[in-house]
Amino acid sequence: MAFPFGSRRPQAPLLAVLALAGAACFGGPRSEVPVPVPSPLGAGGPAAAIELERDASPASSGNASAALKTAAAGTKARAAKPAAPKAPAAKRTAPPDRGSAARSAPRVKVDSTALEFAVTARLAHEPLTRAIARRTRNPELAERAAWAVTREAGRLRMSPSLLAAVLLVENRQLDSSAVSSQGAIGLMQVMPIHAGSYGCESADLMSVDANICHGARILHLYMVRSRSVTAALKRYNGCVRGANTPRCYRYPVRVLAQAARLRRDILAAAEPGDRRVRM
Repeated sequence: MAFPFGSRRPQAPLLAVLALAGAACFGGPRSEVPVPVPSPLGAGGPAAAIELERDASPASSGNASAALKTAAAGTKARAAKPAAPKAPAAKRTAPPDRGSAARSAPRVKVDSTALEFAVTARLAHEPLTRAIARRTRNPELAERAAWAVTREAGRLRMSPSLLAAVLLVENRQLDSSAVSSQGAIGLMQVMPIHAGSYGCESADLMSVDANICHGARILHLYMVRSRSVTAALKRYNGCVRGANTPRCYRYPVRVLAQAARLRRDILAAAEPGDRRVRM
């Protein structure tokens, strides 16, 4: 096409307009190739590149409309569908406190004296024999002493461990012929003035059985007359005014400590059937 103007610069805007009009009339594939449009400043001005896109063809516009409808339907479906409830977070539970479980468990109190009587009634003097023999290393004499102590404790309803403790504190070597500086005789260190006064079978304080019989009945008498076991033990040791025996105030402490150890050894032989008596 020839133009009568002799210069090609005024033709550029016209070509761009014709190109757009042809695309609108004839359709065709969508092109994203930019069409350069010169600046309207005329000669000497910089050319500005303007991206002009042609309208989509009817077929492509139909596909786009269908795609838009499908996307809109999917959006509505997702909006209408209720969200699944979230699972609750697991709560952390503290590990069980064994100490608190043990503290909360009910504790059963057992009368140790009654349990000692039950063991003695079932096994007689055997547990006490082992306990005394372990302390004196004289098994033969330990058995004779344990038998006499258990017999007197049963008659007087006294604790065998208490009587045996007095015996071990007074005469740990189990020397039946021992005589103290104050004149006390035998295993339980009985004073001669008591011989034959308490219904024992013999008045011979050198005899194991007779000496333990006298000693047990003297202590029982003091326990009946005294306010406490401590006071009775002081009287047994001659600690009425503190003049007869030096440091006699320590005597009850020593006897009770020995009795606790002997009782623990006796109760070591206990069985579930012996624990029927409870506080």
